Amino acid sequence: MSKRASKQAQAALTTEEQTLLAIVKAHPKGVDIEDIKIQLDGWNDNDILTHMNQLSSKQYVDFMTLGKTGKLAFKARSAEEASKTGGMKDEERVIYRLVKEAKNSGIWIKQLKDRSGLHTQLANTVIKNLEKKNIIKWVKPVKTPHKKVYMLFELDPSTELTGGAWYTDNEMDMDFIEQLSTQVYKYIVMKSFPQKVKDAIYPPSHSAYPSASDIHKFISKSGLTTVPLGVPDVQALLDRLYYDGKVTRILKTGARGGDPDRMDTDFDDDEDEDEFDDDFRDGGERVRDLDKGDVWMYKAVKGSALEERNAWTEVPCGRCPVREFCKEGGPVNPSNCRYFKDWLAAS
Repeated sequence: MSKRASKQAQAALTTEEQTLLAIVKAHPKGVDIEDIKIQLDGWNDNDILTHMNQLSSKQYVDFMTLGKTGKLAFKARSAEEASKTGGMKDEERVIYRLVKEAKNSGIWIKQLKDRSGLHTQLANTVIKNLEKKNIIKWVKPVKTPHKKVYMLFELDPSTELTGGAWYTDNEMDMDFIEQLSTQVYKYIVMKSFPQKVKDAIYPPSHSAYPSASDIHKFISKSGLTTVPLGVPDVQALLDRLYYDGKVTRILKTGARGGDPDRMDTDFDDDEDEDEFDDDFRDGGERVRDLDKGDVWMYKAVKGSALEERNAWTEVPCGRCPVREFCKEGGPVNPSNCRYFKDWLAAS
């Protein structure tokens, strides 16, 4: 709608309607009756509702509920939307409203027909007309490709519908996932062990293993992919590597405060680790305490997943090739083991 057309349309409004519309436009998130009455001395609920109904029928405002209070409120439509819906028939407005309320999650065609209350044949006709006018569009969800889901034409589908970065043309791109997982694993390996000394390991106090955020930054800067990825996408790769037994997780506490080198993997009161994983997240990265900024760090597993998750393999004894001969008083014994003393000193 041009500025001239907009002015002409508003000129057709009554003085009361123009006054109300100005107040509603001044509150982009919506305004309720009580706030309107404060600004319009002498107006009662009936006066406001009568004129608001007129503004709604002329496509200038929408009725809504405000926040958690559930109060009736009003929100101004943009000039573009008012122009788009102004010439619609009543049944078209019904379908349009339902599709708009669904946002980028979309609404299944069966739900659209049921909730509109329109006869199936009429609903199909209205939907096709709105499609031809490029007002609404349909997408095919990756999880239920047999269903048609409708949304406003200008919206991009949610990742729930498209599958996000891991899907191409509605199919999971396993080659892409495998290639990126391999590169992420190589990066974690590089950060998991000292590079200059063969078979060396970091002491227990080491806290520079990469987190999901660190790996996300690595992927973004490396140019490994042109597909935009978020931290939750990287977390999905890390979860896959973890459950495949290729990496293990170490909890780093106080990443944004407190002691940055303190690590604590104990769960109080027999807290279930899986419940903990699901309950606490920060931008897709698992956390234990949002106040302390605890995060998971990821370390590559050498050997089997079972072997790595045994705490015994974190000390030199667990990887010593002659440990079967190690005993007090023997040629190899704990009392004079140089490697064990060095490891303790580094801890």
